[in-house]
Parts: sequence; structure tokens; C-alpha cells
Amino acid sequence: MKKSHQRIMAIAFIIIIIIILYGILPLVLNTSTTSMHDNKSYYVYGNITHIITVNNKSFMEVNDYGNNIFVSYNGSVPSLGSYVLVHGKYEQTLLGPEIQANSIVKWYYSF
Repeated sequence: MKKSHQRIMAIAFIIIIIIILYGILPLVLNTSTTSMHDNKSYYVYGNITHIITVNNKSFMEVNDYGNNIFVSYNGSVPSLGSYVLVHGKYEQTLLGPEIQANSIVKWYYSF
């Protein structure tokens, strides 16, 4: 009986650690636009505030803790208002900072 109780506690502890790491990951990976350099890859975490999709090419604006950054992606993206973790190459354009995304992952929660 005691060993099964310890095993349940160990599994519960591991699950709690995984949930905490999932919540912290976007905060750790997120890079401020002020510290980005052209043609380098970065992660950006934020809320989708605008989306335009034309011929399976998506353009969106992501609010990254008060800073807006434009993201372009070849493919569909999560819906307006979703929180996403974007990975891609940074470029400074005439419209402002932009990420040419390689991947966009819908993120369900963060701390």
C-alpha cells in the first residue's frame, strides 16, 4: 500500500512539473523586438490581434506584451485572439519589425 502511494505521489509531482514548464516555456523563449537582429531566428509569444489570409499565405499582428510585431506565414494560423508561439526569421521592413515564421504553435496557457 505504501509503495503505490509513493508511486502516485511521484507521478503527480512529475505532472505538476510538466505543467509548470509548459506555462513558463513561452516566457523563457520570448525575445523582445528591441534585441532582435536582421536575418536571425527568434521566438515570439503573444496574442493574435489581426489576421489576413490570401492564397494560403497568412499575415497577422501579434501583441507581444505591449509590442506589436507583424508575422507572415505560409499556411493557416490559429484564430483571432489565440495565443501563439512563433518561431522565425526577423526582418526590419518599411511597415516595422516582421517575423517570417517557420512555425506557429497555438499555446493554451502561460503564467
